[in-house]
This record gives sequence, C-alpha cells and structure tokens, in this order.
Amino acid sequence: MSLRGKLTALSAATIAALVLLFAVSLNNGKAQLILDRQEKLRNLVESAHATVTHFEKQAKDGKLQADEAKKAAMDAIRSLRYDNIEYFWINDLGKPVPKMIMHPTVPALDDKVLDAERFNKATSMQKGDGKNLFVSFNEVVEAAGHGYVQYLWPKPKAGGGATTELYPKLSYVKKFEPWGWVIGSGIYIDDVDALFQQAARFLAWGLALAVSLRSHFSLSVATSSVRWAAIRTTRQRLPVVLLPATSPST
Repeated sequence: MSLRGKLTALSAATIAALVLLFAVSLNNGKAQLILDRQEKLRNLVESAHATVTHFEKQAKDGKLQADEAKKAAMDAIRSLRYDNIEYFWINDLGKPVPKMIMHPTVPALDDKVLDAERFNKATSMQKGDGKNLFVSFNEVVEAAGHGYVQYLWPKPKAGGGATTELYPKLSYVKKFEPWGWVIGSGIYIDDVDALFQQAARFLAWGLALAVSLRSHFSLSVATSSVRWAAIRTTRQRLPVVLLPATSPST
C-alpha cells in the first residue's frame, strides 16, 4: 500500500474512533442528566414522606387524633415548594382509578376520582405504558413501593393558566402504607433534551475540526512525501560529470 493509502486508512480509523467516542459521550451525558433528576426527585419525595411519617407517629403516640394528624400532614405537604413552583401531591390507592387526597395548586381536584381524559398522558414507567398517569403511579408503588413515571404535561404560564403544548415530565412516587396514600412530585425534563442538543452541537463542531485537521495533516504529509520521492528520483537520474584531475603546478 502506498503512503497516501496508508494515511487515508489511518485517517478513516481515527475518524471512526472519534465518532464512536462522540456517540458514547453524548449517551452517557444524557443518562447522567436523567439520573441526576431522578436522585433529586427521590430525595425530595422522601423528605415529604418523612413529614407524613412524623404526623402518623403523633397519632400513634396519642398526641393527635388520626383525623387531626392526617389534616396536619396534608397542610404541611401543601405548603412545601422547591424550585419556586414545584410541589407535592397526595392521592389514594383506590381502584380502578385513584382519588386525589390533596393537590396544592389545583384544589378543585381534592376528593375527586382522577379518571379525566387529560390524565391519560403516561409515556413510560416501571410497569406498563400509555395509561392514566395516576393509575400508573399506583401500579408502580403497588409493585415496588416507590418508583418513577414519565409523562407529558402542560407548563404553567407566568400570568396564570397553562400552555397548550405538552412537555416531558418525570415524577417519583412513594407509598405511605399506614394511611394508604401515595406521595409524589414531578419535574419537567425538557431541559435535558436542550442540554443534550447543545452538547451534541459542541461535540459535532469539535469532531468536524478534528477531522479537518487530521485530513489536512495527512494530505500535507502525503504531498511532502511525494515531493521528496520525486526529488530523490531526479537526483538519481542526473548524469555524473567527472572532471579531470589537475596536477599541481611545478
């Protein structure tokens, strides 16, 4: 194989390795972003769960009546916020469709069966797909006690109301066995796709630059090698002129 051919093969192998590294880096980066959101949600919901556990213990210890403890727990959860707008809700374990125990931003849902068509937004979960999202929450907690559900949901508008466009949202739910409650919270994850696309563009530019520099280097080396080969060939073909020896003057 000629030098140019060898350099071309080496460049192709380098480019293939860079593309593979590019794909793996993007995939790992997106997975890590999702894991970070999951960990954040889990910690937050477990804190809310611990709050409910506190009031249930108050009832067990006789410091509060059962109904008083439940109301105090709901009031405490209702007031919790994070990231300025995110909240926690509580639904029951009713079948076939659960009932809302407490929703802090839409109190009209309280004590209502959650069977409206607008709740049929679940897209992925630990058990099944495409169901009523509250049914999905309950199937997850019945199977494992806690877990994640991803679904599509409108975003609240700054001036009130909600968007008509739906955005991916991730929720973590955990069962509170003593009272038959499911405590949950969710965060939008469309920013993960935005960050992923930004990283993809950055890496694509880096890959394009690396490929361009590698190709330019290979071409330069190949061209230089051809020139030096031509010079050597020319030198070998030049006639050798022997000059007569001159005797020293006497």
